[in-house]
Amino acid sequence: MKIFSTTRVFVCCFVIGTGVIAKGDDRTTSPSVEAKKITAAKTSPEADETTAPDAEPAEEEKAKVLSIGSLAPSLDIEHWVGDSPSPMSKFEPGKVYVIEFWATWCGPCLYSMPHLAELQSKYEDQGVRVVSISNEGLRTVTSFLERPVSPKILGLPEPKEEADEEVGESDEEAATEEEAKPITFGELTSAYSLTTDPDESVYEDYMRAAAQNGIPTAFIVGKDGYVEWIGHPMSMDEPLEAVVNDEWDRGPAKEEFERKQKVDLALREILLAYRTKHHETTLRLLQEHSDLFQGTRYETALKSIWFPTALATQQNEIALELIEEKIESNPDDVVAINRWAWEVYEAIESGWDNSDEILMTTTNALESALASEENESNEALWPAYDTVAHLKALANDTDAAIEWQRRAIETAPDGEKDNLKAYLRELTGEASDADDELNAADEETNED
Repeated sequence: MKIFSTTRVFVCCFVIGTGVIAKGDDRTTSPSVEAKKITAAKTSPEADETTAPDAEPAEEEKAKVLSIGSLAPSLDIEHWVGDSPSPMSKFEPGKVYVIEFWATWCGPCLYSMPHLAELQSKYEDQGVRVVSISNEGLRTVTSFLERPVSPKILGLPEPKEEADEEVGESDEEAATEEEAKPITFGELTSAYSLTTDPDESVYEDYMRAAAQNGIPTAFIVGKDGYVEWIGHPMSMDEPLEAVVNDEWDRGPAKEEFERKQKVDLALREILLAYRTKHHETTLRLLQEHSDLFQGTRYETALKSIWFPTALATQQNEIALELIEEKIESNPDDVVAINRWAWEVYEAIESGWDNSDEILMTTTNALESALASEENESNEALWPAYDTVAHLKALANDTDAAIEWQRRAIETAPDGEKDNLKAYLRELTGEASDADDELNAADEETNED
């Protein structure tokens, strides 16, 4: 069955995975009827069907103990990189620290580097120290530091490939002087402490403990050694200034962060259950956390999990409500309706009891969309005709199913007709007669 195969769509909507998660806007077969149905959006992108564990998925670790207001863990960093790394492990009272996590492959991390260097220079005399930590190998990081920095990262225009022929010698000299000499990442980051910790002990103490999965992420540690703020380094100017000037109120920031933390943890738990095909668990978690997602960017997108989960668990009331919402939002969108209608067909065909109302509502919605003025001149509706035929067959309306399948065959590309005819033969039980009749119809069409 393929009714539960929307994982990749869902992951794209949320920009989330089991590994690194994007944070905000910048955190980082042969042709056949079935193939055409996929390209026509009849079926959802397929998930990994090799994973089908029998046991319930393991619960998320409960060691998510680091939050705003927590005592900051000491730094057990393996390698301090650069000309003057000045290794440290304990936080000195009265000083402020920015602990930032990055990687050489992370584009947003690289674009954050000039800002980190600027903040270090700005607050150095006020006891601020920036420590940036990668979990990559030492050789990877040291090699990276030798690379030249792209002008885009520095906020500079790209150098011109060819000089203007009309520019005089004096102008050329001035332009040369104005052009910034290329610098390496090692030079760019020399203002602050760049490090790497391949055993991920610090990553464990900070990122995993705070349920943070996207980089770059920065932690501001205040003068008393407690975490004051957690977030994207490009968004920390205001809190950092307030912490330095003893004007920071961590209460509101803590409340906002912990709400987001709960949302992220719940979302990850739902994804784990969904991907491992534990549909009952997924349904329970969706119901349990429905209030938590209200007002978040995930609220609408979660419906892409609600629908296949409702189908998988045969939740008539939930499925019908979602179907009615889909119809109301796109009553004439044949492609959209055809997509979820095929999911409904597969769910019912697999043995869904008491689904007559869902079958009727789905069939009516697709027929209504096909009959709309918007789709009168659309010549690419054969996948929907084929879906209606399948739905009619489920309702034991064989005559109507045959009629719709004939329409699908008449309008389908030549490469799809044989596969569509196979289903027609299944409906009619008269393989040779049906084929002869259709072939004759094709010949008449060609002669015309």
